Amino acid sequence: MKRKKTLMKKVEPYLYLLPAFIFFILFVYYPFLKNEILSFFTLDKFRTIKGFAGLGNYVKVLTDETFIQSIINTLIYVFVTVPVSMVIGYFLALLCRKRRRCSSAYEAMFAMSMATSASVMAMIFQLMYNPSMGIINKLLGIQVNWLNNPDLALLSIMMIQIWSNIGYNFIFILSGLRGISDDIMESANVDGVKGLQLQTKIILPLISPTILFLCVKDIAYAMTTASFTLILTQGGPGGATETMISYIYKKGITGTNYNVAFAATTICFLLSAVMMAASMALEGKKVHYES
Repeated sequence: MKRKKTLMKKVEPYLYLLPAFIFFILFVYYPFLKNEILSFFTLDKFRTIKGFAGLGNYVKVLTDETFIQSIINTLIYVFVTVPVSMVIGYFLALLCRKRRRCSSAYEAMFAMSMATSASVMAMIFQLMYNPSMGIINKLLGIQVNWLNNPDLALLSIMMIQIWSNIGYNFIFILSGLRGISDDIMESANVDGVKGLQLQTKIILPLISPTILFLCVKDIAYAMTTASFTLILTQGGPGGATETMISYIYKKGITGTNYNVAFAATTICFLLSAVMMAASMALEGKKVHYES
């Protein structure tokens, strides 16, 4: 009986994890493995294998100017939206660190983008970007077609993404800031640590685990997002807002060109993995965990 109880105690945690593990196998690992295998074959529109293609599908994708442009757009998207939304969320959290009577009101306002779906957000900004009656043109006194201008379309989409990220970043950073002990802040004040030095030497190191989490999350989301592009511009004008995911969606779902879509998905995964690994590499050097 003792052996059975001991064995049960050892097995029990894995039994709790078993449903999640099965879910991941069926809906994550199996589709991923199947995608990798099929990317080396020629398929018809019904995804029936017609022959072995080797690296042919990858050559087609990597010689497609539209896909190369989608990679460039995606990287620009990541390197602009992630740091900008992080910085804005950080400064808003600094403003709200001290609890006041009206804290709940402006905290809810700053976090509002978390509660707004991508489709609703896209529609709101589409009205704001409207060249004839949009509030942005009215306030600036200009006449710009934001979403149809090749030079401004990607910037316009990135502005939506930044606003979308701010609420989530704000909530987590605010939680991190309020978790800093008052004794630490008082000691820093007594030692004359203020301004930029206070931010870089005290506050940022203490909330660096939170910053790392948000950085990884935002990079993963930006690398694999296409909702605003597909809703507002469909990758146009002239591929100016095409991202890797929107390219894959149009090739695989709309165009049923699975040969290109599967190969492009693999390349997208590899680039995303590199970006995630680069962000995680900062953990050992820049992230400080309290002992």
